[in-house]
Amino acid sequence: MEEPRTPQEWQDAVDAAQDALALDAARQFGLIKDGPAVNVSRCEDMLRRGKRRGVIPALNAIDRFANGLLLTSKSLLF
Repeated sequence: MEEPRTPQEWQDAVDAAQDALALDAARQFGLIKDGPAVNVSRCEDMLRRGKRRGVIPALNAIDRFANGLLLTSKSLLF
């Protein structure tokens, strides 16, 4: 996997890491089923590294992710 280089790439990476962690948490709590495996330690590392660069998840990142997930993956829901 290639390292983010631009500010936008870092923002996208940090947002994706937060989204993946939210997906993993939802699966652990039984709110969704199936879906891709999440590398939790990699996501946490990306969030830490982004924060050191002043990049934090966008306020609406999870909303955008959830909306996209609902539009494309209704089979994940009970």
